Amino acid sequence: MALFSQWWMLQRMGYQLGQNSFKRRLLDSSNDLEKHLLRSQQLIASEIRKRNPKSVAFLGSGWLLDIPLNELLGTNTEICLIDITHPKRIIHRYKKLPNIKLVEMDITGGAVKWAWDCAKGKRKLLDLNILLQMGEQAVSSVANNYQFIVSINTLSQLHVPIEDYLVSKKRINDTERLQLSQMIHQGHVNGLPKGRSLIISDTEAEFYDDENFLSHTSPRVFVDLSGLMFIAKWEWAFGNNYTFNPYYKVLYNTSAYLK
Repeated sequence: MALFSQWWMLQRMGYQLGQNSFKRRLLDSSNDLEKHLLRSQQLIASEIRKRNPKSVAFLGSGWLLDIPLNELLGTNTEICLIDITHPKRIIHRYKKLPNIKLVEMDITGGAVKWAWDCAKGKRKLLDLNILLQMGEQAVSSVANNYQFIVSINTLSQLHVPIEDYLVSKKRINDTERLQLSQMIHQGHVNGLPKGRSLIISDTEAEFYDDENFLSHTSPRVFVDLSGLMFIAKWEWAFGNNYTFNPYYKVLYNTSAYLK
């Protein structure tokens, strides 16, 4: 795909907007984002120190806010930062460092372009097996080149821009939305190599009313993670000022797993 076409697709599907929205949340003192990011950094640093790998790949690197990059830069570890698009500031700051490699790729294996084509009527919705296989192959292709793989606060987000775009174009129904999420998440987890993978992701959202009573919960990850090794869990207030949901305050349960 031509460079402009790629940029236009990601722009229209909201990927740049999503990255910028996350960065702006740091300015919102009503949530626990900084604590959440610090917990993520500490856990990653701990697991890397235990293994001392020669190379690490981060899936969903974004603004690098949840990655202990400064600590890693003080070692000889080869670092690969992977995302569908990197913020310009990140590219400018790190592109010349010898032990950092910036890779732009769709870690769903092509589900983004597939959804773009579906919205334009160029492809039939919904081939679940293809979605699953694309995700598995994309992640495993990265994993073959690095000793340790970190899926960093991205699992629960993989389907969101894709789903939102297809919904806006009226190309997907409620049943297909759930199936879409399940296949994208399953492909991602399946593709991670056993014995050298760490997953950090929010897994459940809790919604509280004005009196701080729990109203309801909803899953954030649509794949069974019980076969993985659970190692940590924490909470962070994602939306205490009703910006995310106008009716409820939102708390995310975040979990970490080894595979």
